[in-house]
Amino acid sequence: MKLRSSVYGWKSVWMEFADEHQGTFDDGQKVFVMRVPVPGKPWSITYHMHQKGVGGAVSDSSAAFLPFKSKGAFSFDLHNRSLAGDASKIFGAQDIEIGEDEFDREYIIKGSDENLVKRIFASTRIQELIKLQPHLKLFIQDEPKELAEHGTVPPGIHVLAFKDKAAINSYERLTLVHDLMLATLEEMMACDLASPQDPNFDI
Repeated sequence: MKLRSSVYGWKSVWMEFADEHQGTFDDGQKVFVMRVPVPGKPWSITYHMHQKGVGGAVSDSSAAFLPFKSKGAFSFDLHNRSLAGDASKIFGAQDIEIGEDEFDREYIIKGSDENLVKRIFASTRIQELIKLQPHLKLFIQDEPKELAEHGTVPPGIHVLAFKDKAAINSYERLTLVHDLMLATLEEMMACDLASPQDPNFDI
């Protein structure tokens, strides 16, 4: 019997997702961690869940991280227009519009290279996956201060990050986040921004 519902508790959903994707689930004291390898690729996506009241967390929040070997300086920050967002690492950059009116109304994108950002988010698949998220922040961690939360990160390794100020408590949403992360990194590889090589680093 599949327990793909938060009715059974989000831990059951995460544990099943990890099991079906040959991953691991760590019921930690402060943060719950799930690591899922990407079949046929040298990457792993690590999911974090901070549950309200556990380890001092004041609210539920979720995150996903995908380390990759960067091929150069490039960053972006996408979030819902209704959210404040934190694009301080590229402060001063202008909002980038991709030319899709509905998408441009709903999301704010900042980036270090306007043409490359437009190319990545022109992907219909990526737009669809973003729209299926109730709220999100999708961005690249490339500055030492940002990467420090993951410990000692090797030079040249950046992290594609997803954050949500709510619990991801359904199998379907985990799948959508998983697909969004992979679709974005694959588009970055097509733009020659990310290497298909093993980053030799897991979060």
